[in-house]
Amino acid sequence: MNTSKTIGNNIIYLTVISSTNIYASQLIKENKAEEGTVVIAKKQTSGKGQAKNKWESEDGKNLTISIILSPIFLPVEKQFFLSKTVSLAIIDFLRELSIDNLFIKWPNDIYVGKRKIAGILIENSILGGKYVNVVIGIGLNINQTQFSKEIPNPVSLKLLSNKQYNIDDCLNILLNKIEARYEQLKSLKYSIIDNEYLNVLLNFNVWANYLYNYKTIIAKVVGINKYGKLLLERKDNTIIECDLKEIKFII
Repeated sequence: MNTSKTIGNNIIYLTVISSTNIYASQLIKENKAEEGTVVIAKKQTSGKGQAKNKWESEDGKNLTISIILSPIFLPVEKQFFLSKTVSLAIIDFLRELSIDNLFIKWPNDIYVGKRKIAGILIENSILGGKYVNVVIGIGLNINQTQFSKEIPNPVSLKLLSNKQYNIDDCLNILLNKIEARYEQLKSLKYSIIDNEYLNVLLNFNVWANYLYNYKTIIAKVVGINKYGKLLLERKDNTIIECDLKEIKFII
């Protein structure tokens, strides 16, 4: 059992579900969710990813979980710090398992080199300008070795190390890392979180090619604004603020 203070003290194990995020959201609607509840499924039939994408996961091979939090301490204008916090926790998890060359591809994909190992989907519930609940969906490739050709650059722990991993052990390590980072966020350590995030942000201060509004540009990542938009600097020193619909990384 996870020994963390909040996250993972209530774990709901499911065999088959459409989406752990949908299930967690329903728990919230029915007032059946305490903070830190984790929903984990062996199989998701409609796993959710960013921008209406689906998350592919072979049955029982990976971690597909959703976590319910109530970050009422966090100002709404700092909501992207949740994304930073969870992304850094996954980086911590991978480092614990001796994986290196790690990056966060904005807004919240986790990469090993140029290959994606994890994705995050955060769904906020805000009322009256204040947080009520947040559902954090995480898909993390553990033991899967074959992926659909539609997925351009996937990787898993097993592909990286040629080892078979215990899913429950991985879950416990991950929840402990998220707990530690969540406590850091509760302590309002914004500058520390910012600095660590930028240190592993893909293409930070590196010139690279992007598709911006369907046109190829050369730019470098120079930061994230307070609304979570990506800041790109072009060769003429102009700064572009991008949302997810406007920009695509060329990897």
